[in-house]
Amino acid sequence: MTELQLIEEAQKWNNESFWKIYDLYIEKIYNFIYLKTYDKSIAEDLTSEVFFKAFEKINQYKSQQWAQFSSWLYKIAYNKIVDYYKSKKEEVQIDNVFDLSDDSDLLSDIDNKTKVKEVYDFINTLKAEHKEIIIMRLWDNLSYKEISEITWKSVDNCKKIFSRNLKVINENITLAILILLFI
Repeated sequence: MTELQLIEEAQKWNNESFWKIYDLYIEKIYNFIYLKTYDKSIAEDLTSEVFFKAFEKINQYKSQQWAQFSSWLYKIAYNKIVDYYKSKKEEVQIDNVFDLSDDSDLLSDIDNKTKVKEVYDFINTLKAEHKEIIIMRLWDNLSYKEISEITWKSVDNCKKIFSRNLKVINENITLAILILLFI
């Protein structure tokens, strides 16, 4: 079955078809959310909310309105992330920040987290909308058309934002190498 056929069957409340769609996208949507929350349990919760909403609203999906079904799912995920941060409390537990297990190599964990933090800090110097486009393009491997549908910006604008910010990243070669290591 093609993806479109699976969607059409899911719109007829065929649960098996929806589970096949779920299997196709669960990892991508989870990674998309995780890269914006950096918290495994939050990413898992939000991912389940995305698929629950997709299941509820599958009849509202129209292939003529979206380039791909994945764009529709990413838009739901993006909205869930926005809602999460709007309602988020600023209280942070130290255990959640470091997420260190007792049997881990503490120095290695600290070194890795420091490198990730450097990349994260650099990317956070970009405008929020530019950062989103960079992350969607590099980490989530989304096409410019998909990014355009998620952000409501033109394809050309997304390309310009990406290329200009990539130039800034390339000017700082150390961070560019680190970014490439995490892709």
